[in-house]
Amino acid sequence: MTMSTKSRLLAASVLISATALTAAPSYAQSARDSAVVDELVVTARKRTESVLDVPMSINVVGEQAMQNMGAESYTALLGSVPSLTAYQNGPGRTRLSIRGVTNGGGNDNDTQNQETVGIYIDEIPISMGALNPELALFDLERVEVLRGPQGTLYGAGSMTGTVRMITHRPQLNEFSGKVEYGVSSVNEGGNGFSLKGLLNVPVVNDRIAIRASGYYTKTPGYIDNVTTGEKDLNDGLARGGRVEARFQVTDDFTADLSYFKHHYKDGGRPEDLERVPGLARDYTSNDGYDDKLDIYNLTLNYDLGFANLVSSTSYFDRTTVNKRSLDGLLGTFPGVKPSPLVDTTDSTYFAQEIRLASQGDGPFSWVVGAFTDKKDIYYLNTVPVPGFDAAMGINSNDFGAPTDNPYWGYDDIEVKTYALFGELTYEIGKWNVTGGLRYFNWEQKYKLYASGFFNGAIPSDPPRRTSKEDGFNPKFNVSYDVNDDFMVYAQAARGFRYGGINTPVPQDVCAAELADFTRTGTDPNAFAADKVWSYEAGGKGSFADGRVRVNGAYFHLVWDDMQTQRRLDCGFGFRENVGGATSDGVELEITANPIQGLTLTAGGAYIDSKLSTDVVNLKAKKGDKAPFVPEVTFSGSAEYVFPVGDDLDGFVYAGYQYMGERFTEFSPQLSTYRKMDAYNVVNLRAGLTHEGVEFSVYANNALDSRGVIRALPASPFDPEARIRIVPRTVGANIRVAF
Repeated sequence: MTMSTKSRLLAASVLISATALTAAPSYAQSARDSAVVDELVVTARKRTESVLDVPMSINVVGEQAMQNMGAESYTALLGSVPSLTAYQNGPGRTRLSIRGVTNGGGNDNDTQNQETVGIYIDEIPISMGALNPELALFDLERVEVLRGPQGTLYGAGSMTGTVRMITHRPQLNEFSGKVEYGVSSVNEGGNGFSLKGLLNVPVVNDRIAIRASGYYTKTPGYIDNVTTGEKDLNDGLARGGRVEARFQVTDDFTADLSYFKHHYKDGGRPEDLERVPGLARDYTSNDGYDDKLDIYNLTLNYDLGFANLVSSTSYFDRTTVNKRSLDGLLGTFPGVKPSPLVDTTDSTYFAQEIRLASQGDGPFSWVVGAFTDKKDIYYLNTVPVPGFDAAMGINSNDFGAPTDNPYWGYDDIEVKTYALFGELTYEIGKWNVTGGLRYFNWEQKYKLYASGFFNGAIPSDPPRRTSKEDGFNPKFNVSYDVNDDFMVYAQAARGFRYGGINTPVPQDVCAAELADFTRTGTDPNAFAADKVWSYEAGGKGSFADGRVRVNGAYFHLVWDDMQTQRRLDCGFGFRENVGGATSDGVELEITANPIQGLTLTAGGAYIDSKLSTDVVNLKAKKGDKAPFVPEVTFSGSAEYVFPVGDDLDGFVYAGYQYMGERFTEFSPQLSTYRKMDAYNVVNLRAGLTHEGVEFSVYANNALDSRGVIRALPASPFDPEARIRIVPRTVGANIRVAF
């Protein structure tokens, strides 16, 4: 599409929006009446309370802040939430890290490895290894980022923190809705659009209401295949929504039944590639990703007076298909057309939690609960290459694989978890002392199978293996209220992550390295649990009559039996336990309303995450920096809301993010070690609001930074590549609420 066409597209949106602004009914959003920072309410400790009353490091991103940032998923928060970083492979393939405990490495279909950061939507855990789903941030009330181990209340997947997406719940006595439409254009790329809507309908006043929301978003691509001439290959399409029914059975008993649907697909990761050297043809096959997800949840809430009883039952059904180029390998076989590696993952997940949280004003407050879950994962790893058998003069069936499949393998995994947890807080004057404990029991059964020409001899039927672990994870916290507006606190907590299994390494392709493992006793099929002890001290409060809010913390983490990825020269790799690491750092966040209508924010983190021992397997030495962890991050924003005329307000917003340099490996001695330079991002937005109608224009990455978020070293399969942030994107939105 030409630039003139893009301009006409945006101009049409402006014209439609301007008409809506002048024709809307007379309900207006006025400029702020007060310069006081709005109070933020959270449920991080399984009870409703002000964020300033919670003695831990929490970042809360509200609905308006997400709109200002143009955030479509939680990955858009990276760079604006101190200490939150990621290892990114594209939408739906992101691994979060908090406070320098990195989860980098591995392939981008690694569901066997548990996260170091738990991800929840409402009461539903949705973490899924390297394939964390990225549901649209639409109709969300807020996102809570809880920093530090959350194992007491949130379990194993929250080794260093938890990200919680909290939706708006159905309103029993309010008929309301919202429609939002937007268009966008990427510099030197394609065009996109989004259509979103929600409706809240009371069915029986005071008793039953239904809230439904949906989205259909086309994200523009900007990666071209210079060999085939195809343009904007990495464009994506996301569609889905949520339906929730609330039943107020009695004044004390509420039932919420919800269903989430999400489907995302794209034409591949946003990589720029070097040419493939030494092949009979240029790079011709393309990556691709397809993600289908259904989530069901029933939450029961019963007010017992002295305590609140909650039951959350969740079921999760997901299928992903991930295509990755193997041109570098298959292109060396004469007469064979390069085809992608195809990873298909079918997973189901059931989770049940029951908890009881105290209510009232006594000196004791407590939470107790029980949790169980069951996860079934079937991961199929194939290389379907039409004509391969004929070109090679073989029959893939003789190697235990389907026809024209030089590699065919699967992982069949079943994981069960049981846990009991609790926290008790005792208030002594201005002091609050908290102790918490979680008992966990975990068992994993798995079966690994690999076959095909690349794997060599026909494999025998593999045995079903079992690994298990149980133990306790404690938490200790003490806080002191300096005055009504400021507190200080200190905390020690233990986080943990289960072990797991690795996708089999092909025997023929990696024969030499597998022989070394046999001699050294290394098992490339499985890895054990790792653990973190976290120590932090911080303070938070408000000043200047509520116009300034501050949150800061210092932390020291000790990471033992660290899980990390070992990359092999044959192009494959596996996860193993190696040595230990430490992470020291500080976080600071400030929000201020110096005058009416003006909101300023600033936040940053300094993290020194490094090895505490030499690690021979990684060619790394004590003091080497952790991969994918920037030493310095910073963000800031300014928003000004001002009256333009009767019932008409204007607003302008500017946001800035700085991401420090990062590295792909611990050791610079490795051939796969790459440096990713620091980069800056500026986002701009401006608009008008009039009685429930908002029109805005924006420029995300306004300075067109080409920052690298992941560097992919060359392998026998692929050339050197970089995944970069999205180029400058301009667009316009109109939002109508009623």
